[in-house]
Amino acid sequence: MSSDMNDRFSGHESFVCRYGWLPKVFKAVKKDATLLRNDEQAMNVLGIGRNMVKSLQFWAEATGVLQTSESGGHEPGPIGVQLFDGPDAWDPYLESLESLWLIHWQLCTTANLAAWGEVFGEGNLIQFERQRLISALARRSEAAARTMATSTLDQHASIFIQTYYQEHRGTDDTSWCPLQDLSLLRATKSEGGRVLFNADTRTPIGLTLRVFGIALIQFIARYGNSQQSVDFIQLLNGIRSPGLVFRLNEHQLRQFIENLCNGPFKNALRFLDTADTQSVVLTPKKLDPQFRLRAIEEVHSYA
Repeated sequence: MSSDMNDRFSGHESFVCRYGWLPKVFKAVKKDATLLRNDEQAMNVLGIGRNMVKSLQFWAEATGVLQTSESGGHEPGPIGVQLFDGPDAWDPYLESLESLWLIHWQLCTTANLAAWGEVFGEGNLIQFERQRLISALARRSEAAARTMATSTLDQHASIFIQTYYQEHRGTDDTSWCPLQDLSLLRATKSEGGRVLFNADTRTPIGLTLRVFGIALIQFIARYGNSQQSVDFIQLLNGIRSPGLVFRLNEHQLRQFIENLCNGPFKNALRFLDTADTQSVVLTPKKLDPQFRLRAIEEVHSYA
């Protein structure tokens, strides 16, 4: 088990990232960069309570939709710019699965959220009961010398599960998290009535080549060698790898890489498949600018 000294176990104020939140706060902060520094004003503009404002700020920063500015307010983050900003925005109302995969990647690789790291970032838990996740989170906090209260761990586990799974969705769309639509977490009941969650590999419906390409570039930039290459096995099951985060099997990963090599990354990406090695080699200067923009991304600190 790997643990990050910067693991986060709280800050979401017991709320998942709700439907409509991210486009709304992005638009509001574009108009007023200091909005989230004034609770009363933010409550009035966003139409939510104080704790929800804090939660919304947490999720906006964690997803890369917003980032703190040097002036002390907020400014558009890289994901916010890509999805919501201007005439070239991918998805102004956050309606596509493609956008959700990009947000999922961001949460698992740069937000330092403990449960996301445990399940999707490192693949330590593929099938688990809720209590097993809580126990794993407790070990992570101890390894980082930041032992957490049981209530904090319990809440963090609940938020993680609710982000990706909801047994019954009501008619009020504003109360659920859009990431549930990715179907990354399924649940079954044992004969004893206990709920078992499953995050194994599956067909990644809605995962596009351009989102996979962004993820691949980021992974190589962070973990590849000086020649901008990385082993196929590392891409498949390395920590915070596209294979783990997107829950791809070997065949699916290979297909995505080959499609990139033959499509949008032609001449910029090579897949070396020989008897001795399987590796991916990237030539960044030959990349289309829309992908190069995401080659290296800072990990932001969240207020």
